[in-house]
Amino acid sequence: MGSYRLEGPKPARMYEVILPKKLGYYGKIEEVLEDLFDERAIRSVPFVQRQIAEARDRDAGFDEDAWIRTLCEASRGYSIYEMDGRYLSAAGPIDERVLVFRFIFHNPAEPPPSNSALRTDFLAASLEVVNFLVAHRFAEELGVEEEIWFLEYTEPRLAIWRKVDDAATGADPPASEADR
Repeated sequence: MGSYRLEGPKPARMYEVILPKKLGYYGKIEEVLEDLFDERAIRSVPFVQRQIAEARDRDAGFDEDAWIRTLCEASRGYSIYEMDGRYLSAAGPIDERVLVFRFIFHNPAEPPPSNSALRTDFLAASLEVVNFLVAHRFAEELGVEEEIWFLEYTEPRLAIWRKVDDAATGADPPASEADR
């Protein structure tokens, strides 16, 4: 058995993007989600290009590379699940299965490396990442849905039980059953 240490609870942000589940969407879903980990793909998103142009107009010293890196690093992962539901439309109640894409953002506890600039605030970047690099892209690039929902949970707390490397800390490993 390993040792664990508690990290947190600490501020976090959680977002969910809700999109009707349709087989024809799977290619676009995969593309949008995989692009979150690719700096070149992030740069090609029209919203990002507009944001860079506006930031340069406001601040000649704007560090485009650092901003893109922050967007890429902030989106460290996601979860996908399905929900069945019913909603009221103008035509009456509609039953529908949807895909929910969940993103949880937090700032790492580890201090930045000594050669790094200031610590990046992933919570601050999280809204742009999910709202514009996921939800807005689904809306624009699929272009057929009346609504794509984007939920923001701004005050959740996150606690992480992180495994401790006993050898690295110099601590004695827990005794095995045979040693007791």
